Amino acid sequence: MTVLIWIVVVVLVVVLLLTFVGRRAQGGVDPTQLLFEPELINRVRALAQTNQKVAAIRMLRAGTPGLGLASAKVMVDRMAAGPVPPPPAGPDLTKPVALSADEMLPSASWVPLEVELQARSLKSSGQAIAAIKLVREHTSWGLREAKDYVDGL
Repeated sequence: MTVLIWIVVVVLVVVLLLTFVGRRAQGGVDPTQLLFEPELINRVRALAQTNQKVAAIRMLRAGTPGLGLASAKVMVDRMAAGPVPPPPAGPDLTKPVALSADEMLPSASWVPLEVELQARSLKSSGQAIAAIKLVREHTSWGLREAKDYVDGL
């Protein structure tokens, strides 16, 4: 009888350990819930632009609990690429043009990384209107495009 009790206890301990380790390995957070401090982003950008990407990734992850390695690498790579070129001139509004639904959505590549990070922070703190205004100030987009972009963050 005592052997059976010990077997049950050992099985329960193993199941609990596997459950705990499994949850810990999945980890991660929703990127829209992350808040980035401007000072941290400026220091990370300086490292990234001086080709110290590993140090930049470490600093970004240390200053942003829950940020995954892959996400931090993408962010640092975008920072290292430098400023984003201005968007091309808008379409000729005097001619009617039929656009597909995909063509109406703004391209995330035209939004500077720091603007995207600020917009994400504003949206996650419940200030979607401020995020839309921020995107409109830094792009040539109208209200609809900026709103669609912020909604997609």
